[in-house]
Amino acid sequence: MFLRNSRRLSLTLTAAAFICAEPATAQGFFGSAGAEIDDGNGYVVLGAIGGSFSEHTTWDIAASRSETATTLSDLTTTSFDGSVYHDFGNVGLRLRLGGWTDDEIVAADALRAALDFHGEGWSFALESELRQSDFEPITVNRTITLRDGTPILIRGLVDCAVDDTGLGARLRLSNGAWSFGVSGMRFDYDDFGCDFSIPVLDDLRSSTRDEFVQFADSLARVLSLGAGRNLLAENSFLDSRVGLSLSHDTGLRTYNVSYDSTEDVFFGRTADTLSGGVGFVLRSGNEIEIYAGVTEFDTRSSVAFLGFFLLILP
Repeated sequence: MFLRNSRRLSLTLTAAAFICAEPATAQGFFGSAGAEIDDGNGYVVLGAIGGSFSEHTTWDIAASRSETATTLSDLTTTSFDGSVYHDFGNVGLRLRLGGWTDDEIVAADALRAALDFHGEGWSFALESELRQSDFEPITVNRTITLRDGTPILIRGLVDCAVDDTGLGARLRLSNGAWSFGVSGMRFDYDDFGCDFSIPVLDDLRSSTRDEFVQFADSLARVLSLGAGRNLLAENSFLDSRVGLSLSHDTGLRTYNVSYDSTEDVFFGRTADTLSGGVGFVLRSGNEIEIYAGVTEFDTRSSVAFLGFFLLILP
């Protein structure tokens, strides 16, 4: 089954995550579609197409739309993603270009790369991400405390951007019927580059995370709360992420269980997600996976979610 060979190490529903197939299974063209809802009135829908340039080179293009327009996290995001993978034998290289935007909050562009070492029953990958995020101008009228302890009054418009780098790894082991995966990534953020409408504030042009959180607290709060939602985790501003997965293939069904732990960069809020699903082949030859899970937060009530993913083969 195609879903058995998925490189996902967690059941987060993003277009990019679902169509990263093992190179040997991605011959010809294929399409995919999926959706997820949660009990916080959030949803995401996605679609993707992919195929192969040759026996060893594959490609995919994906897009998704998500909304969490609630008191928890008012975000409406559009995401896009495209990648090329080449298998050199026991080593593979994937380059992925994508981004996401909320028209009222932020637009982000990211370049991701993964160097994959694989053999019979195992694979190990080193992963990296370079992302640039541009925030919409913020109206500020408040006193904040600078890094040296000095209070300062900020009034007017503030236009900020930040670059971050993610480094991580993932390991997958399989004996055919059982598969186990573990992954982790850590993110490092530069100081926020900010332009102020008042020239006297130019000393804050390079703002630390703590300074940014003070004068952009409402924006940071929305992004922080969104980081814990399963349908937004891939596009969030995280400090770290760790995932575990276990799957069992019976030949007719593939059962998956995964655990994911995240910490957001703005307030250090943590979220732990446990999910499980089952995948099977339809009479048409297409494949479907249905899954459900729950996310527990350290600062608020849990959020449950339900989703499906459909792989359409020619």
